[in-house]
Amino acid sequence: MTQVVTTSNELAMPSFCFHKAFGQNVRLENNGTKAVRYTSFDHGITFTDKAININERIHLKIVEVDETRQWCGSLAIGFTQVDPDTIRQEDLPKSALPNLSTTNKFSYVKRLYETLTKQLCIIFYYNPDGAYFILDGKEQEICKSIDIKKPLWAVIDVYGNVKAVTFTTPPKTTDDGKSLFAKYPEKPDKLPILYFTQLRSENFQPVTFSNVHGPELELYCEYKVALRKRTQKLVRPYLFINFPLAPGDELYIRILSIDPNYRTPGIFGFTNVRPSKFADKLEALPANDPAALVDRKEYWLLREEPFDDTLSELDEYRILFDKTSGEILLCRNNDTVSQPRILTFADLNETFYPFLFLNGRITALSVFALIAPNVRLTEANLTLDSNNRTDDCIDEDDSDRCTICYDAKATCVLIPCGHMIFCTKCKVDYELRSTKICPKCRAVYEQAIEVEAD
Repeated sequence: MTQVVTTSNELAMPSFCFHKAFGQNVRLENNGTKAVRYTSFDHGITFTDKAININERIHLKIVEVDETRQWCGSLAIGFTQVDPDTIRQEDLPKSALPNLSTTNKFSYVKRLYETLTKQLCIIFYYNPDGAYFILDGKEQEICKSIDIKKPLWAVIDVYGNVKAVTFTTPPKTTDDGKSLFAKYPEKPDKLPILYFTQLRSENFQPVTFSNVHGPELELYCEYKVALRKRTQKLVRPYLFINFPLAPGDELYIRILSIDPNYRTPGIFGFTNVRPSKFADKLEALPANDPAALVDRKEYWLLREEPFDDTLSELDEYRILFDKTSGEILLCRNNDTVSQPRILTFADLNETFYPFLFLNGRITALSVFALIAPNVRLTEANLTLDSNNRTDDCIDEDDSDRCTICYDAKATCVLIPCGHMIFCTKCKVDYELRSTKICPKCRAVYEQAIEVEAD
């Protein structure tokens, strides 16, 4: 058989190892806790070194996948009554399906056809009702009517586009505010900048998450930190940035916690509707499939899987709205080697509120910097509209209100752009604290002329 290679880079040892019986294209590493298929796409069958107890959970992490996408098919997992001690390597089939043994011993195996990514953790187990696995926070069936009267060993077929897996211990996840602040006692919004060290705080504009968000989310640290609570089912996990990006703006976020039991980090998007429009109306947005947003009257841009499988805690990301090309770019950890990812292309004449649909691996993040050269007021005092056409998309019509105080009517028209933005009092405050930039179109205005209110 292939020689077992032992390394020492595992800090916490799981309770399982791979059995000495395994497919001819497999080698074992890390004291038998890691299985690597080093050639071809098949002959990757492996077993646990001991029988598995009822409801004993196996935590399996994918540590290497085939980047060439040349192989079809993926990992298979399950249980078998075939004792690995009785198996010769030359008798193992190429694949765990349909049968592991020519005898009448039973196997309960299912191939996972979902796209599986590096660092993903899969949990599987069995009980008198059947065998199950947990992926993306959902429990799914491997097989029903399982015979539990005889010993069962776990089967892992390292097949197709999955090249290496390891047994692991249950991952620690941040699932409430207490655990988040225990993890970052210095306050998660006050962490030092690790990668974008060229940034200077004196150039930052105030920025927060919107207080309009999905019911699974909680905000901390004056709305600068967002946490997704652990729930059985995610419904509308929308998280908006309370500031519209204009061409030339840069937004910086930091990942604080991830849940490796999810395959993808979530969905990133942009809209020209200010988040406050959805106060008490969040149920109007799609619950499970944000792709349906593009069918709404408002303008929505979406990017699935904006982050790659290198996503890690304390990663820092820059979102840049390029003022020349209209590209909205994502750069990880100030990486000067790889090219920034293009999230989408946007109209240079509009501004867009970034948002995330947190139905994936990211469970906590913070917004820690915003560079917006043409804006000087905080979003707490200035909620910006991006386009007049959004005013009739939500039932409530507040288009005639001052966009700073949202109390008095707007009575000052800006020349030459013609936008009516401020009431008289807020116009004075704005011009004392900021340059003469129209908050809606970002054009320089020459004067603000007061008109008589109705």
